[in-house]
Parts: sequence; structure tokens; C-alpha cells
Amino acid sequence: MQQLVVNNVIENILQNVRDQIQGRKLARPPGVMRFSAEVDEFDNHNPFGSRESDDPFHALGYAKSPIYTKAAAAPAIPAWIYGINVIGSYDRSNSTVGSIDTYTAVGAFDVTKIGIFTATDALTFVATGTHSWSHYFGTDITTPSGSGTLAYTNGGFSADFTASASWSRVSSIGIVAPGGSDSSSMSYTGNAQYKFDFPYTVFFEPTVGVTYTENYTANFGAKTSDSTEVHGGARMGFETKWIGYTIQPSWSVVAMKIVDQSGVGAVGGIGLVPGAGGIPVPAAASTQTLGGRASAKVNVIWTQAFSSYLEAHATEIAGTTTAGAQAGLRYTW
Repeated sequence: MQQLVVNNVIENILQNVRDQIQGRKLARPPGVMRFSAEVDEFDNHNPFGSRESDDPFHALGYAKSPIYTKAAAAPAIPAWIYGINVIGSYDRSNSTVGSIDTYTAVGAFDVTKIGIFTATDALTFVATGTHSWSHYFGTDITTPSGSGTLAYTNGGFSADFTASASWSRVSSIGIVAPGGSDSSSMSYTGNAQYKFDFPYTVFFEPTVGVTYTENYTANFGAKTSDSTEVHGGARMGFETKWIGYTIQPSWSVVAMKIVDQSGVGAVGGIGLVPGAGGIPVPAAASTQTLGGRASAKVNVIWTQAFSSYLEAHATEIAGTTTAGAQAGLRYTW
């Protein structure tokens, strides 16, 4: 479940960055450079203006990023965008062996360079630090983790790759559990998306990806299991104005399937059963390998540099259902 939270955090950060970059539009008339902070008076009074005459994401730090026509696509003139993200979440996982409550705090820093091969493509790096606290009957589990993400955006197309590592320490009734109860894991995720823009600020973004996870004993000792998951789905949303603020609701649905697994507890570490002293131990790998995820999110742009979002989500896989909420703050410059 902690890995699901980390993946969800990174996904939300990348969505915000992609929306910023892809929201930069070509200038009018041809051959004239326009800055994204320039918005027509008509646009300010028309929250449903077409995307050809509206640059809704200028408020997130792109005022310094020049927009070029297709005729001026080369050479690239780079621009740098920086972002700080603070995120908190709560999730509750339910299965046949009980429930686990997880609280997670996340800090992340991202940097984007606009102008890699052309004047409008971009490369983004995201560094994320996460700490989760889980409670399972009389057992507490703390899981710090770190991850690095590299993403490329060009027009509507984007692709990203994330590598993350986590360490789990288990304690029961105030007593530190034996070292064998602690665990660690490595996870690698790759995704590709394409965002289609429609009139009235509506967009549709299909996505596909794969996640490979390896689970180990404490401090990456002996390997205990691994699994490969493929997933695909879509995100859609629109934009509107409310008392001067930009509101961006969106929804996403993703189907996932475990196509390969080995070892015990192979499905992403899900499927723990109480062992001696109530300490969770891995259960046999589940045969239920098909699942899904759905989420609803509202992003609000408050000022030129500050935005926030609130998301509710639910995931079901391997006989385990996880539901929760996540809130994040973002500052860019």
C-alpha cells in the first residue's frame, strides 16, 4: 500500500508539471513571440474560452517562458522551472485478514528544463522523500522511502520513469520485532501518455505503463519475491473560473494486472497475515491478479506561483481494497 501511495504522489506531481508545459500555446500572429503571462481581456471574462485563445496555466510560473510559433521552433531557448511540493495522505486497506491504516507525509522537489531538442519540449526531474506510518492490530510499521523520476514532454506526448526504494521496520506492542520481520523493496515504473485537447478546455489523456517490484528482507538482504504489473487507463478533465481562481477538476480510471510474480507475498507486499506475537508475515502469493484504480481530483491555482489539490482515490487488487484521500500544496518559480 505504501508503494501505491508513492506512485500516486509522483503521478500527481507529474500531472501538474505536464499541464503547465502543455498549457503553453502558440503565439498569434505568426512570427511574433508572446509570453505566457499575456492574457487577453476577453479571456479573463471567459472561463470556457477555447485553448487557442487561452493560456490557463500561465499562473504557475511560466510567465518567464517564451512561447514560439511553429516557424520558430528552432533553435531551442531553454528556460528553467522549479517546484516544491508538500503532500499528506490517509489510506485504509481492507482484506480478509483485517485492516491497515496508513498515514503518509511527502516532500518533493522538481526541476524542469524547457528547450531540449526544440523550443517547446521539456525534461523534468523529481526527487521525492516519503515517510509512512501504518497500524495493523497491535503492530506498527514505519516505512521511509526515496525516489527519483525523469520525465520527458513534447506537445501532447509525455513519458516518465521512476525508481524508488523503501525500508519497513515493524514493532509490536512497543517491542521491536525480530530483524526478520523488517523488509525493504525496490520498484521501477515506466509510463507513457498522450493528452488530447478539445474545445471548452476539456482534455482526454490515455496512459499505459508497467511496474516491476522486488521485495527483500531488511536492508536489501535476501530477495523474497518480485512481481510485474501492467496498467492502462485514461484521465480526463476541464478548467473553469471561480471568483477569480482557476479550478481544474479531473478524473482517472486505470486497470491493472499482475502478469508475473514469484516468491511469497509477491503482489506488491500485499497479503500479510498475523504471525507469532501478532507480527505480520508474508502470505502466499494471491491468484487474484486483476485490479483497478479510480480517482477524482480538484486542482486550484490560487496565485501566480501557488496551487493546491485535493484527491480521493480507491484501488482494488489481489483481494485487497484500499481507499483514501490526498492533499497537496505546490509552489513554483
